[in-house]
Amino acid sequence: MSQFYQGVTTGVLPPAVPLQFTTDSGIAIPVANNLNVLGNSSTIQTTGSGDTITIQVINDGFPWTDENTSFTAVKQNGYFCEGTLTALLPASPTQGNTIIIYVDSSSVVTIQANAGQTIQIGSSQSSVAGTAVSTAEGSVLTLVYRASDTEWHAIADSGTWSLA
Repeated sequence: MSQFYQGVTTGVLPPAVPLQFTTDSGIAIPVANNLNVLGNSSTIQTTGSGDTITIQVINDGFPWTDENTSFTAVKQNGYFCEGTLTALLPASPTQGNTIIIYVDSSSVVTIQANAGQTIQIGSSQSSVAGTAVSTAEGSVLTLVYRASDTEWHAIADSGTWSLA
C-alpha cells in the first residue's frame, strides 16, 4: 500500500509505524496490525501513554493450605498448621522466596531450616539448619529468603517463637 502526501508539513513522512514491540521478556510482533494483551481485569491492568504500555500483574496473594502433618514448605505459600508438625524450608530457595506459617492450634509447630540455612527473627538467629518453634496458637511467622547470607529473615512475626 502506498501513501501520497500533498502539502508542506514538518515531521517525518510517512509516519513511522512500529513493526515490533520490546517487552521485558522478548519481542512481540503484531499480526494483521493487532497486538494482543491477554488476561482479565482481575489479573492484569494496562495503562499507556506515548510509546509505552505498562502492564501490571495483580496479585491477591499466594495460596494457603491446611497442614496437620510434617511437610516441606513451597515458596510463595502460606500454611495453617493445625497439629504437631515440622515445616521443612525449601532446600534450594532463591532471593525473595517467601513462606508464611500460621500456628492454628496449641500444638508444637517447628520450622526447620535446610542444610546451610539459618532463620533470623529480629536480632536473634538460629544455628545452621536450626529451628524456630512455637506452641502458641495464633503465632505467625513470615519468612523471606536472602541468598547472600543463606538466611530466612522474618519480615513479620507475632506470638512466641524460640530459635535453636
